[in-house]
Amino acid sequence: MSLQFFTGFFETTADVLDDIKANGTWPTTFVSGPSEGLPVHWHSDEVHAYIMEGETDFFDEASGKRTSVAAGDKIIVPAKTLHAEGAVKDRVVYILALPQPVPGDEFLMMHEPDKL
Repeated sequence: MSLQFFTGFFETTADVLDDIKANGTWPTTFVSGPSEGLPVHWHSDEVHAYIMEGETDFFDEASGKRTSVAAGDKIIVPAKTLHAEGAVKDRVVYILALPQPVPGDEFLMMHEPDKL
């Protein structure tokens, strides 16, 4: 499966919360600090990522492409889809929505590609 990108998907936090409610998912806030990017990995659950602040890009292993994202964009990362967040200059603030509430130590656990 491939990542799905929705440019300019929302304007306000209320828009995000309405979409989360419509999808029946569970929200949490996540902040990526400055980094050169993450290694390619996958997650057990589908993740809906709403970019609230900042900009970065995402690498989609299936297509081999990097796609730039910024505030107002939404990304859907299907379960077990190889991907990687790109470099972050300052920070990126996300509201992430998962299909179920997850304990903090399990939240967005990154799995290595060879463990797929």
